[in-house]
Amino acid sequence: MNAHSAPRDVLDAGDARRDRSSFDIARRELSRRGFLARAATGAAVAGMGAMSVACSPFGNSVDGDSPSSTNLRFITPADLGLERTLYKGYLQDFEKANAGSTVGVTFEAWDDYMAKLPTLLAGGAVPDLIHQHMSIVQDYGHRGALLDLAPLMERDGIDRETFVPELIDAFSDGDKIYGIPKDSAAWGVYYNKDKFDEAALDYPSDDWTMEDLRATARALTRDDRGRNPDQPGFDPKRIKQWGLNWVAPTPTDSENSRAFVRAFGGDWYDEDYQQTLIDQPPARADFELFRAMRCADLSTPSPAQELGQGDPFRSGLTAMSVNHHSQDFFLREEKTKFAWGITFLPKGPGGQFVPVGCSGWAIPKGAKDQDGAWKLLKHLTSPQVQRGFAEQRRWAPSVRAALPALVRENPTDGFVKVHVDPLRERSDRTVISFRFPANQSRIKEVYATHFDPLWTTCATEDVAGAARKAKEQIDAILAQG
Repeated sequence: MNAHSAPRDVLDAGDARRDRSSFDIARRELSRRGFLARAATGAAVAGMGAMSVACSPFGNSVDGDSPSSTNLRFITPADLGLERTLYKGYLQDFEKANAGSTVGVTFEAWDDYMAKLPTLLAGGAVPDLIHQHMSIVQDYGHRGALLDLAPLMERDGIDRETFVPELIDAFSDGDKIYGIPKDSAAWGVYYNKDKFDEAALDYPSDDWTMEDLRATARALTRDDRGRNPDQPGFDPKRIKQWGLNWVAPTPTDSENSRAFVRAFGGDWYDEDYQQTLIDQPPARADFELFRAMRCADLSTPSPAQELGQGDPFRSGLTAMSVNHHSQDFFLREEKTKFAWGITFLPKGPGGQFVPVGCSGWAIPKGAKDQDGAWKLLKHLTSPQVQRGFAEQRRWAPSVRAALPALVRENPTDGFVKVHVDPLRERSDRTVISFRFPANQSRIKEVYATHFDPLWTTCATEDVAGAARKAKEQIDAILAQG
């Protein structure tokens, strides 16, 4: 079960910073007609057999009787080793509980999966259950390729409050629910305590501000002679340590970007997703902050500067990183030598937020066995299965009852406060998700055209001009639905 991971774990489902270029290229060639060329033969939701589930809505038995024989096709990205082993074990449990049923699973590398999925859905060999990341689910849903699961949840008594509600929101469009979240990731700021101690800086407080973030990142940036940008003789061409990993300040790469624009008092889109709000003062303030950190303060590395360094935070290249729970997992697994802590993303005039993201499971409209796929989906998102994955500490659950299993006996300073409590409504910080709009790949191209010169090459400072030009094009894309 792949949830968000460190930036370079390509099979981390929630990490929206991973490269989706292969999927984007494939998706441009698919129209709604292409998606539905053969999918239209799939049974409608209303035609699915009744599934009165005994005892629990997540159970597999049907009125106490053995289900009919079925052979389900399931495809998902999954890493070699632990992840695939866990899947296979839970699929075997499903087969044992459903006599006569088998699950044929195909594991793919992340980029391979993203490139292959549109072709599968447009062809004749449509899988019964598929993986969907929150950044693409609206594309597939709007093209009519996914079953609406809301009627099934209502019929079987599955309350959306069973899951982290904000994650369900990311997979919803009005009353429709295109997928059920299978994992979760609550974002925070990791900081290297050793580097803070060396610089004689206080650790970030839970109520720190955007101004604090910028000043701290600048103070922790060092050249090869230990000087920071505020000291005489600082050499910007010989930086060996940056204050903060680069955080893309656009609504294209990660759901965590919404926490920053919300903190400035704005948002990326209006409520109905009819227009983007990037030309408004809050979004422009967000853009200005990160442009200044990259181009003026030199406190965040460029892609070229962190190339070949592995994860910048874990390798000691940066003193702070915006990340989620899996960063803690990898720091422990790699037996990292430095001490670290975790705090919330900084606050602003609009408040302080905990952004959450996830991947999920969806049933294609063209699936041959929608009834069996729904049973399997319920099994994989059941509290017992979710708890088993959470106990590995690599993946966080989407089911709230399973969240305590994510916590170690001796958790890292700030882990429970940032990664767990907000998801079980034990925090005064506001939890938010992000519903990525359809046609995300086209929107991403618009941002690249107008904003890369601002902070990739630092060739211009005209944030207002870039926002104005991008807004016109993005609003036109949104109008196309």
